[in-house]
This record gives sequence, structure tokens and C-alpha cells, in this order.
Amino acid sequence: MRSLLRWLWFNWIYFRQAPWDTRTSPPELVQFMDAHAPGRALDLGCGTGTNLLTMASYGWQVTGVEYAWRAVLIARRRLKQARVNGVLIAGDVTRAKLANGAFDLILDMGCYHGLATGSRAAYRANLLRWLAPGGTFLLYAHCQGAGGGAGIEEGEIEKFSTMLRLAERLDSYDSRERKAVWLRLERCV
Repeated sequence: MRSLLRWLWFNWIYFRQAPWDTRTSPPELVQFMDAHAPGRALDLGCGTGTNLLTMASYGWQVTGVEYAWRAVLIARRRLKQARVNGVLIAGDVTRAKLANGAFDLILDMGCYHGLATGSRAAYRANLLRWLAPGGTFLLYAHCQGAGGGAGIEEGEIEKFSTMLRLAERLDSYDSRERKAVWLRLERCV
């Protein structure tokens, strides 16, 4: 029942402007794009496709997975209008079927921190499966207890750091003063 309510809520929120949908890609992603040659990118929890459009504008082949079908419809329309040939999958990031080692970059801007604790191990297993050797994982997440909502715990950051090499960590606060973290992790060749 809880998962049905969650699915309904996420779809309902996209009938208006979702509070997290700024329609602007973060500077951390733009800096990464500026510094790296294009490849294949996966956006987990891609929402309405803003970051897919940004990555595609740098020449990346883009794929997005999004839980809310309403957001996927909006993203499809936006990609079509921009003439971007991206792949959009309406589904759960813990159950999506994607090719092993298919992505040079995996981006998560707020998906992981919203997952139920019991789903996070499946997410991490998929991340390892999908990320190509030498690939990069960019993660933005609220920290546990930040504003009383969902978040990532320090122990989970350590789990990511044992799977992948932590290349950069930036602790910050979001616009509502909730503690957040940006991680850049790399998969060894």
C-alpha cells in the first residue's frame, strides 16, 4: 500500500511544477561536462529531463529512468522538441533492465536519498552493474535528518566509497538550508 501511495504522490506532483524541478542543471554537472569527452550517460530519477538535455547538448548519448510516468511524458516532449534522441524508461531504478557496463556517466540528483532503505542495496548493485570501467558516478543527496525528510547516511556514503573510488566530496546546504552532499565517484578500470 505504501509503495502505491508513493507512486501516486510522485505522479500527482508532476501535474504542477515539482519543487525540486528547477529546469536548470547544477554547476557541478556543467563542470563535469566541460572537462570530459562525450560518452553514454544515465540519469537515475531523471524527472522532466533537464539534465538529459544538458548532457545531450554536450554530445552525450542519454538515457533516463524515472518513477513518475507523468514526468516521463514531459521529458519525452522536451527531448523531442530539442531533437534529442534519448531513451526514457518509466520505471523503478532498483528494477530497471539496462545493459551491463553500458554507461560512462551515471547521474543521480536526488533519487537515492528518496528510496526506501530496503531498496538501496538493489540500487547500489545496479549502479555497479551499469557503470562502465573508468566510469563516473555523480550523486547529489540530502543528508539524513536534513529537514526531517529522507536522506543519505554517512555509512551509506562509506558503502559507495568501498564500491567506487571517492574522487570528490562537497558538503553543502540546499536552498532551504538542508544539509546535502555532492559526490564524484569513479570506477577503476
